[in-house]
Amino acid sequence: LALNERFLDESMRARTKLSQVEATLEALDGARERMRTALETSKQKTSSLLRETARAKEELSVIESRRELVNSFAVDFQLTKAHVDALTMVENASGETAEGASTAATAAPTLPSVFFQALERVKVIQGNCAKLANTDQQRAGLELMDVMTSYMETAHEKLRRWVVAKCRLLAEEDDFVTEGDERVLRKAMSALRLRPTLFKACVEEVTRTRHNALFRRFITALTRGGAGTKPIEVHAHDPLRYAGDMLSWVHQAVAGEKEFCGVIFTDEAIEGDEDAFDPSKEMLSKVFDAICRPLKVRVEQILASASAMEGGVMTAYKLANLLPFYRNLLGGLLEHDATITKTVRDLCESAKTSFADAVAQHGAKYRKLSLAPNALAGEDALAPPAVLREGVASAIELLESVATSSSTASGSDAEARELLALGVNGVIDPIVGAVEAAASRATEQARSVIGSSGPKWSGHAFALNCLYAIREPLRSHAVAAAKVDELSRAIATRVSDVADGEAGTLLASCGLNDALELVVLYQEQHGAGDSVMAKDPALQIDKLAAALSTLVDSAGTNAPEFNEIQAPSMRGDVVSRYNDKLIEAYTRVYAAILNPSSGYGSDARSKVRHGPAALSTVLG
Repeated sequence: LALNERFLDESMRARTKLSQVEATLEALDGARERMRTALETSKQKTSSLLRETARAKEELSVIESRRELVNSFAVDFQLTKAHVDALTMVENASGETAEGASTAATAAPTLPSVFFQALERVKVIQGNCAKLANTDQQRAGLELMDVMTSYMETAHEKLRRWVVAKCRLLAEEDDFVTEGDERVLRKAMSALRLRPTLFKACVEEVTRTRHNALFRRFITALTRGGAGTKPIEVHAHDPLRYAGDMLSWVHQAVAGEKEFCGVIFTDEAIEGDEDAFDPSKEMLSKVFDAICRPLKVRVEQILASASAMEGGVMTAYKLANLLPFYRNLLGGLLEHDATITKTVRDLCESAKTSFADAVAQHGAKYRKLSLAPNALAGEDALAPPAVLREGVASAIELLESVATSSSTASGSDAEARELLALGVNGVIDPIVGAVEAAASRATEQARSVIGSSGPKWSGHAFALNCLYAIREPLRSHAVAAAKVDELSRAIATRVSDVADGEAGTLLASCGLNDALELVVLYQEQHGAGDSVMAKDPALQIDKLAAALSTLVDSAGTNAPEFNEIQAPSMRGDVVSRYNDKLIEAYTRVYAAILNPSSGYGSDARSKVRHGPAALSTVLG
């Protein structure tokens, strides 16, 4: 019983465990059933999700392809925000941005660093839009083209305003262009060249601003000076320096303006609807219009006052020499038809006129003076007067100025010779004219005054002394060679007149003058073979022999010494010609007598006491 009872107890425990197992199995079976049910339900739901997932994957693939298309479109047809801002905004000096319309008045504007990159980007997009317009997306291409064109218009307008403001600022700062400014200005002008109309307007506006700025700078340089320099008008009392400083400033300004044009413009011209447009020529020809009038007025005032001041001839000459120098300098930098070059050319002509007036005024006093000697006899009675030497000194001063300024010759050689000839002739010719008039009066006085102790050729002697005093100082200056030659010819003429006159007087007193004329006449008309000469009563052998003998005797006793002619060389020339004339006359008559064809016979030689050698010996 106890064993069965233990068995029943154990069986009950096992049964209890089995019940628990069965309950667990039932729970598991219920769970399995629920899981099966849930699985069936899940399968029904999952199939729709899988379909949605597959559809989503397909849509995602389409989206990705569209995204790639959009990104590619943005690369080819869209601007970034930075590029849009760069084209529509301009930075000021502090780095802040402002709308382009308000930046024209900024003191020191700068372009954004990506401006030109954005501008190139717009050009690329416009090219892509042109290609797109040829496809089935024509509308999109045209719309994008309109947008890009709008950006381009805005950018070019902002660029024009920036260029004008920058050029105005540089003009006020005396054109100190940094390397960065030079690079940006070149790019800006190259970009604006694509719009010829806008480019021309920009050039005109830049020209106007620089025109006004140059005028202000010129007036400032005249009246107030600059950093470390005095006002130019401080030297207004010195005409040459005053004019030189103004012209030097103009030359420096022209060179700077030409360099500035070279910085911002290329050499090529822009072809528009009209003729070719050269921006450099356009700017350079108009910018300097501003200073033409003040420069011309001041230089003409200098020229007008030069002739009235002491040493006016030299001052006028130096001004007339200075202006062509700057005319040539400016002509090498600017076009021939530029206003400033025309102005300087006009001033050159005015300078020549002023110089001519100064020379005429200087020479006028010699036309009014009487240089005639007070007496015709005496050691220095026929010497050149002091006033003549003063006039010659003026010409020498002019020539020395030419010699010292030859290294900076003004214009061409022809101009220099013309200017010098004008000066030398203007100074010397009135003196020579006064000498000629004085010599004529002295000659008349010597001939009209009874008992005059001076020779009849006193006027010639006075003229020779004066002309010699004029010519000799000019010999040391090669540039006065033409005037020296002219004076030498005048001296030679006077020497011939004096020598021929005295020789003729002596020949006439000996009775040989008329005989010589008849001999020459017979020889020319009848020839050497005609014997009628000996039959002429005036040419009888006895008369001719007596005349020749008288000439030899008189030549040793009555020969003039020509001491009134002070220069030994000229006196020697007169004596030499005087002797030559006598010997020539004697020899010709002597040869005619000895010529058998003259009809004087074989004993003609014995009737003539002396041969030509005797006369030569007597005359020394």
